[in-house]
Amino acid sequence: MGTHSGDSLHPLLTFGRVDLVRVQLGYRVSPEDLADQQFLLDASVLGAVGERDPAAFDERRVLSALESVLYVGADPPRHYSLHQHRWHTSWGASPGAIDIGLLVTTGTSTTAAGSEALLDGVTRAFRDLLEVVGQPEPTPTSRDAAILLARRGAATAYAVDPDTLSLSAEEHHPTENSWTFKLRTPADDAYEVVVGFVDGYAGSVRVRHEQRIEVSDSLGSD
Repeated sequence: MGTHSGDSLHPLLTFGRVDLVRVQLGYRVSPEDLADQQFLLDASVLGAVGERDPAAFDERRVLSALESVLYVGADPPRHYSLHQHRWHTSWGASPGAIDIGLLVTTGTSTTAAGSEALLDGVTRAFRDLLEVVGQPEPTPTSRDAAILLARRGAATAYAVDPDTLSLSAEEHHPTENSWTFKLRTPADDAYEVVVGFVDGYAGSVRVRHEQRIEVSDSLGSD
């Protein structure tokens, strides 16, 4: 009689090791609204966690590092929606990844007053998360790489086609190793994207959806 795979020391069906952690954090005014800005972090698992068994990766430490993003300024923690997706394939060499999506409901826009305090809080939380998974080596980010990351970030955050995004403005911050881009869709939706907002780490991207400005043409009316 055959032996079931679950009886072996090495089962066939597993989630595998975690090699990559992806976080998408969005702030929205109400549950019915789209997020007015989102923060993305892609981090390879190395250093502190990589020195242990990656298959024993504990996502609770990641969530603990992110808890502070629920506070907007000095307010009590806000309501949130959280989901997690983990994938692994046995078909060839492929990294195992865990995706964490977090939407925080603020009641007011985060792109106006208090937005700098929110940005500081997110930056600190992402630093704490990088401490958990392992600090990456700082490397310069080229313009071409930054534009690619900006387009991917906007596409991920707001479900737009990255190939349709045109570049309307850019600014390089060499000291911080960060880039700021203005991207626009054919429908005139605009996004401000900062690549490297966490200590110049290219895997950290901030995307702000700019409000569309309606222009009325009053020519010919007396």
